[in-house]
Amino acid sequence: MMPESLTIGVVQFNPRWGDVEYNLAHTSELLDFASRQRCDIVVLPEMWPTGMYGDLDFHKLKQPIPGPFTEFLSQHAKNHSMFIIAGIPERGANNLLHNTSVMIDDQGAILAKHRKVQVYTFLGEEKVWTPGDHYTVVDTKFGRVGLLVCYDGDFPESWRINALMGADIVFHISAYESPCENWWNKFYPAAALQNVLWAVLCNTVGDAVLDKNPLHLFGRSRIIAPDGEIEAEAPYVPPGGKCESYLLVKTIDAKSRLDDARRKFGNFVRDRRPEVYGPLVESR
Repeated sequence: MMPESLTIGVVQFNPRWGDVEYNLAHTSELLDFASRQRCDIVVLPEMWPTGMYGDLDFHKLKQPIPGPFTEFLSQHAKNHSMFIIAGIPERGANNLLHNTSVMIDDQGAILAKHRKVQVYTFLGEEKVWTPGDHYTVVDTKFGRVGLLVCYDGDFPESWRINALMGADIVFHISAYESPCENWWNKFYPAAALQNVLWAVLCNTVGDAVLDKNPLHLFGRSRIIAPDGEIEAEAPYVPPGGKCESYLLVKTIDAKSRLDDARRKFGNFVRDRRPEVYGPLVESR
């Protein structure tokens, strides 16, 4: 069950590609600041310790779970008595590379991990990443928590599966780029409303280069209520704008807003007719 109130910190991070030492040091400062803001949960974006783009060779940066990246997160989570959700390049079995979101509890234990299911072929992710094969929803003292990574969230199936698995709140970490602001603005409020759950969107901010082409990550991290309303939002940085890391902090009326939305909009989940949805799972 969700608590009456929950203080969430969303780190809209501007990483340096491949500069792990800098990224960890900067993150330490932001987590210390989040602790002083009394955050219960702090979210870091996709590929927070390495940067998401620079080139596609993430194999040189991957780490196992548990490993150095999760040890760093665990130590901060334990020291500050906070949950942390963050994205890392995971070295899996057989040396495979996974784009993974991990959840660390306030005692420093790894509570869950989710491997990105949908690889973004538009930017060639299928060339290096091995996708996950299931979704992840776990029980916590903050209710049922779902984890999604970037392109996962663009698929309505991802959100509906999380809802059917009982998620009360979904943490979506990303490195979402321009010119996809329209997707960001339309897909995610609709996903929260149609599935009647809290959605916490943590996006990267900054400029990068991929295959010698410039790439801009626009920020606009958000906390979206189960009625689709935007509760809080970090700055949007347009292409050419000054990109800085930013900590968004919001205390939400977690349980009452969720209960109220489920009374009003729970029909979106209750009134499904799975017996006529066969085409959804047919290969084309």
